[in-house]
Amino acid sequence: MIGIKKIKAGALQFVLFIGAIIAILLMAFVMLSHSHTLFNKKTDITIDLIQATDRGMARSFEQPLEVGKVWTLPEENTLGIHTNVQRTYWGMLQKRMVVSQKGKLKFTKTGLVGHKEENRAALYLQDDNRPMVIAGDAKINGNAHLPERGIKMGNIQGYGYTKPQLVYGKKWQSRSRLPELENSTVRQLKQLTATGFRPTGNDLGLKTGAMVKNGFQQETQIIRGNVVDLENVFLTGNIMVWASQQINVHPTANLTDVVLVAPKINVADGVTGNFQALASKQIMVGRNCNLTYPTVLAVQDIRKTEGNNTPQREPSLIMETGSSISGMIVYKNENESKGYGADIKLETNAKVHGEIYCQGSLELKGSVFGSVWAQSFIALENGNVYLNHLYNGNIDAYQLPMEFGGLVLSEKPVNQVMKWLN
Repeated sequence: MIGIKKIKAGALQFVLFIGAIIAILLMAFVMLSHSHTLFNKKTDITIDLIQATDRGMARSFEQPLEVGKVWTLPEENTLGIHTNVQRTYWGMLQKRMVVSQKGKLKFTKTGLVGHKEENRAALYLQDDNRPMVIAGDAKINGNAHLPERGIKMGNIQGYGYTKPQLVYGKKWQSRSRLPELENSTVRQLKQLTATGFRPTGNDLGLKTGAMVKNGFQQETQIIRGNVVDLENVFLTGNIMVWASQQINVHPTANLTDVVLVAPKINVADGVTGNFQALASKQIMVGRNCNLTYPTVLAVQDIRKTEGNNTPQREPSLIMETGSSISGMIVYKNENESKGYGADIKLETNAKVHGEIYCQGSLELKGSVFGSVWAQSFIALENGNVYLNHLYNGNIDAYQLPMEFGGLVLSEKPVNQVMKWLN
């Protein structure tokens, strides 16, 4: 007869405990394996969404998108990803937002876009039935569109042109009007600088030392007042500063991607950052400023002139010596009676890495590494006025990178992302 041996209850509890631990470990392993598989699938879908947004942005360049309308990409694969592109504006720059979605997963990219010119010309000078005159230490390095009467050497205050070539590039004949900016860009600039314009968005109180960052998928934050002083503030992103009279930017202000709108905008000496400054009367940039890409300085001149103004009238846009901007400078004025003053003035050692579009007179003593479109040049020396003279200024199209995205003209398409926005 086999005897019955009793097992202590503590041993059974230990066995059950070990079994429970093993079961938990097995369940954890199964859940980890399942989570890892889901994570890999989610990662793959996210990569597909990112690639779809890039593809959507590139394909949108081929479409005549209307402002504010949403364009849906035709289904091009079996991944089940739907991609939409919307065209709007931030300041006077075109903004495109691309959204790709699959199920509950969504990826969004927003960027400022412009035109990349492969065969960039250095100069387009409107034909006003008079020749262009080049004098002093001036130089045009690149192709140039010039009046029918061409270009010739001149002399100002005893400083004649001494270089062996007048233009270091090909020469073509220009027309009696400048190439037009894209219509929607022109409308946008006019709307923002109009007397009755008032921005919409969440009002933001301005405090000394404020640090505000607002994403471009959020509602625009507005700082407004009669005279706004930007001092000891850090502003980044989807923020507009609007003043009924004037905006003053001090060197202690740190601005990134912000839009400034006022009749007069004064940028003090030593300011750094990148922003859009849009004015209806005047923009003044002080000495030794460093405004990075894609900065925009634009004046839609609403001032009326009567008869022939004196040559001493103040320019609408001034860059003082030592300052540098990487981006675009624009002066627009449909008024035919402008007098003999400069509308844009770049002082000696002022530098523009980008483009100048001047629907008026340009006094260029500094350097433009890129392209210039101008109705005329002007030189004001010792009380004398020299019409259509380029004196000591430098225009060099070859110094600008080919990837530079700039102004969109009416006959040129958008084809380059200037900057991705957060």
